[in-house]
Amino acid sequence: MNPSAQLRREIADRVARELLVSGLAREVWLEGALACGFAHAASDIDLRGIVDGDPPAWESRIVDGVRVDLQSAAPQRAEELRHLLRFFDVRRDDLGSFRRVRASMHDLMCLRTALSYGSGRWDPVLDPGERQGYRRWAVADQAEVAASLAEDLTGLVEDGLVESAGVVCRKLEICLTALECAAAGHPVLGDKWLPLLADAPFGPPIHPARAETWEWFRPVQRRVARALLDCWPVDDPLQKPPNLAAPDAGWLPQRYADGWFLRRGDVHIPITGGQLLGWLSTVSTDGA
Repeated sequence: MNPSAQLRREIADRVARELLVSGLAREVWLEGALACGFAHAASDIDLRGIVDGDPPAWESRIVDGVRVDLQSAAPQRAEELRHLLRFFDVRRDDLGSFRRVRASMHDLMCLRTALSYGSGRWDPVLDPGERQGYRRWAVADQAEVAASLAEDLTGLVEDGLVESAGVVCRKLEICLTALECAAAGHPVLGDKWLPLLADAPFGPPIHPARAETWEWFRPVQRRVARALLDCWPVDDPLQKPPNLAAPDAGWLPQRYADGWFLRRGDVHIPITGGQLLGWLSTVSTDGA
């Protein structure tokens, strides 16, 4: 732990003890990057007090020159969020649960990182099963972001808007790194922390070529597929994938509770696990 993180942990200890001893909170959580051991010289400290009754609106405070952001929450809200992590029930024909969870991804990230203070130490709030639940939702969420960016990229490339496509490519590179971090079991903390979480941060730049030449998109497809397979392993025999005419042209895999799909824009084609492996083999023929 670097000196910036160490200082902030010591301050978090003091403030947590004060809140508990005063009776203002029944439990105090440390959240975000600092809970994972990351901080820089201007980082804030994010603390959440679990309180009975209506949560009060606490003001931030400055302690030893460091801002401590204080929030409060009722235990019922924490339980609602934990409930979301116990099920991955999003289905292709019913995306309501997916929309609800995606709207709460920041809160779920805070819960995923949360450490509860007690007896002079910080312990994880979530159990291993709940952390696995976060992993599935985070991977699915980042895969959805990648699919949306890929849809925009497809349109920009086909219209020859290369400079705009370059901007989307950079966003897509960041999204893919976040996806791989989520698949590895890390919380999605934010772009600035990705290089600290990723084993190989930010792969080779994506360079969009002419619209009819889509091999440049294959690394995107492989990275999305492999991240999803890390989370939902497939041991089916390899099967021939559906005939997509141009398997490279903007297609990405997705995984819902009701199975695997290949998606391009609003078109979703159901596939088996074996067909996914066959498709992955097809887009891996350049040996990367």
